[in-house]
Amino acid sequence: MKKSKVLILHESENTKIALEELGLHLLQDYSFDFLNIIDYLRVDSKQYDFIIVDSYNDYIFEYFKNKTNRIIVTVNIMKEERPSDYIKRGAENFILKPYSIKEIRLILDKLKETLSIKEEAEENKLKFYTLLDNIPYMAWFKNKNSEYMIVNNEFKEHCGKDFETIRGRDDQFVWDGMIGENCRQYDLKVMTERKQLIFDEIIPGKKGYKQFNIYKVPVVDGRDNILGTMGIARDITDLKNKDVKFDILLENMPFAVFTKNRKGEIIQSNSTFYKLTNINEMSHLILREEDFLGKEYCESIAIEDKDVIYNKNNINLVRSLRTSLGERILEVFKSPIIDISGEVIGIICTMRDVTEVKSQEARIKRMAYTDSLTGLANRRGLYNYVETNLTSKDADATIMFMDLDNFKYLNDNYGHQHGDEILIEFGEDLQRICECGFVSRIGGDEFVIVWEGKMGRETATEIAEKILNLLNGKKMKFSKLSASIGIVTGNTGEETIDNFLTKGDLALYKAKDQGKNQYVFYNRDLDKKRCLNEEIEQDLRNALDREELELYYQPQYTCSNELIGLEALLRWNNDKYRKVPIIEIINIMEKSVLIDEIGKFIMRSAFSFAKKINENREDKIIVSVNISAIQIMKHNFVRSMKKIISEIDVDPSCVGIEITETVLLQNINENILKIKELKDIGVKISLDDFGTGYSSFSYLVKIPLTNIKIDKSFIWGMKDSEEYRTLVKLCIDTAHALNLKVVAEGVETTEDLCLLKYMKADYIQGYLFSRPLPKKEIEEMIL
Repeated sequence: MKKSKVLILHESENTKIALEELGLHLLQDYSFDFLNIIDYLRVDSKQYDFIIVDSYNDYIFEYFKNKTNRIIVTVNIMKEERPSDYIKRGAENFILKPYSIKEIRLILDKLKETLSIKEEAEENKLKFYTLLDNIPYMAWFKNKNSEYMIVNNEFKEHCGKDFETIRGRDDQFVWDGMIGENCRQYDLKVMTERKQLIFDEIIPGKKGYKQFNIYKVPVVDGRDNILGTMGIARDITDLKNKDVKFDILLENMPFAVFTKNRKGEIIQSNSTFYKLTNINEMSHLILREEDFLGKEYCESIAIEDKDVIYNKNNINLVRSLRTSLGERILEVFKSPIIDISGEVIGIICTMRDVTEVKSQEARIKRMAYTDSLTGLANRRGLYNYVETNLTSKDADATIMFMDLDNFKYLNDNYGHQHGDEILIEFGEDLQRICECGFVSRIGGDEFVIVWEGKMGRETATEIAEKILNLLNGKKMKFSKLSASIGIVTGNTGEETIDNFLTKGDLALYKAKDQGKNQYVFYNRDLDKKRCLNEEIEQDLRNALDREELELYYQPQYTCSNELIGLEALLRWNNDKYRKVPIIEIINIMEKSVLIDEIGKFIMRSAFSFAKKINENREDKIIVSVNISAIQIMKHNFVRSMKKIISEIDVDPSCVGIEITETVLLQNINENILKIKELKDIGVKISLDDFGTGYSSFSYLVKIPLTNIKIDKSFIWGMKDSEEYRTLVKLCIDTAHALNLKVVAEGVETTEDLCLLKYMKADYIQGYLFSRPLPKKEIEEMIL
């Protein structure tokens, strides 16, 4: 055991001798050194545990002031020195003279014990403060008046004040008035009831608004007196935020969710749960699963929960639930809630109402064969009907294949909802008119009706006319609508349904080519026509390479015979198709991708010719090309046309395009923007065949036109009909009112010319002045 070192400062050697004679060496727990008091400045006090001063001296006390609690002053009772005098001057310990070994040991042992206790206390205090400052919670001690006496670093950081500012102040001051009175009430409750108190509190501070879980306990001394309160506050803001997020997630689940503890008591649920079960949230203190499912489920619920809790299994099952809306089918999923120790602490359950899903499963098969909008059979349903009811017995059949004319226009202008309503109502009317037939909608505005047996031509005609009359009748919804119908008869054992539909399609498109709003019976000539069209399309693909295509130009004049423009017209120099009207060839082009390639050829040829004839010419002659709806609807139409104009380097004001009302019936707004973009660079825009459609007047004010061309059918009708003359005059006046020029097409007689002059038509085009001419003849006429 280590000995305590003691230094004895004496005035004379007699003291040292006297102490040695007393047997100082017998104090085995101590080792002694002697030094004359006049040499005290040489003492390194750190080397000694205790110092005995044989004679008091103020200078000595000043020198050893950092170790006064370890100095022992000797008091000479023979000289009547009083210990109190030394105590007042700083001495804490003294020993009486004359010395005795026993008294020296006693005072040293007592002093050693006292210092040991103090050191231990200081060490414990240091440990306490170290612990206090290193726990991740706010911690404090308050006296009985709720004044802070001790706080840790976490506390100081959150309140933003140092300890000197906090010490002796209450909550009202420390937390800047944000909290205070409640804290005092909690302190009084803890001290009065002498028991711990746990609660949550939001405390605003330098770290923002934080929510804490606070634990307060009374502090009692050894005599059972209350000294104050001790508190610890744990920041639970993140936990609370997680709880809120979980609650939000739970509440926004699209199905019922609830959690149960191990006892089977429901402890948390979302609003969908209460809506589904019709339970009043406030009516049950303790709610269990069988309370809403029914007592008959008690046993099965217990078995399920036991499996989930003890085997940690997930369970899927289907249940029925009686509600005020009737019996509902529920899909239930149960899963264990496991804590961080791996123990199951509860069950989370989801309940999804699958009543409709189950009922719809029966409908899915029907839906596979049914049109979702009209409730009629769809294409698959049509095939299934024919194969099941007709093909299997080689039955004869009559099929009507139809679609609604101009239906896209109606959708674009009145909205798809209006269009859907028409399809639904039209489907219902078809079922009424064709009550013995199988009615189907195979897509868009296409309908197919099938009758078993070969229907007589008269009967089929009667039904077709009923359908057309329905659309031409007084129903407002069907205004502006008509239908094209193809009718086919045959034997399902000899032909497939696809063959029937192909023939019906040919008859239908023949009806469309003949002007729509009519029906056509299939015949072999239509197949021949189809084969001819396919042959024409194939030969057209090689026409450019063979240089068989060229442009003719029909001049346009003022009424005083002044040339102002040329309309470019396509000609195909192929003897095989010389008798086929060019309009049919163009229709075939439009139905294939050929319109793109040949359309570019027409523009390049016409624009090159426009450049040539207008070189060094003051009064420009406009060369126009016809543009189909198919061309203008291409997303790159404007860019492609601008590119051709740029490559040829023709003045855009020397070229023009002629569009028909068909362009206006599809993607109206988009097409108007394209036309305006071309008009802005100088291209002339003409509306061809004006008056033959029903949309002309309503869109004249919207389209950026240069002029309109009155259709030749109106011009030809003028000589025999006052009504036609009135219509032509109306068209001219309307165009002039909108600052548009008028071109009259098909002018063939002097009488027509005189009338048009009288009506103040601007330009004339027709055989009266000139037929379409090849490029060479135009050049001879102009250059």
